[in-house]
Amino acid sequence: MITRIFATLVLSLVPVFGFAQSMQRGTTVEVNAIVRSVDAETRKIVLDNETTGETETIVAGPEVVNFDQIKIGDKVKAIYTLGVAARMAMPGELDSSVSIDGQAEKGAKPGAVSATSVTTIVEFVSFDAAASTAIVKDGKGMERVIEVKSDAGRKMAEELKAGDKVALIFTEGLALGIVQE
Repeated sequence: MITRIFATLVLSLVPVFGFAQSMQRGTTVEVNAIVRSVDAETRKIVLDNETTGETETIVAGPEVVNFDQIKIGDKVKAIYTLGVAARMAMPGELDSSVSIDGQAEKGAKPGAVSATSVTTIVEFVSFDAAASTAIVKDGKGMERVIEVKSDAGRKMAEELKAGDKVALIFTEGLALGIVQE
């Protein structure tokens, strides 16, 4: 359930890429852990990472509803996604940000989702193919050097002309919850 909600949430934050000049890349990390201990007084939870065997202690803040349902042996799944995308900006498009946060309803299995997407409109200045860096101007006219890491990004930068407006989209999201076997 958490995975489905999270995937829908993150996909809703990523723009549609029907543009000729666009690129995107991202990474997702999934961690599975087992609850080793729960301290109701301090709200500390000790987790054993199933992959690495490492132990981590976290403190569940007051926003964690249904804390009393967390039990030793529960399986916890965390999914973290980080993405970056670029596309030609729409005429008149402005910088923007969208944040979405949610938590389990009272009585449901503990869980939460959080995601943010920030879009920054920049003006393309130039691209140095040998160094794989682009120079852009932000909304205040400050020049910035951006390292272009992907082949799709380099291809896009090579096709841009000085003065083109580009939307840079940065997306980050986390889903965390107790899962049933």
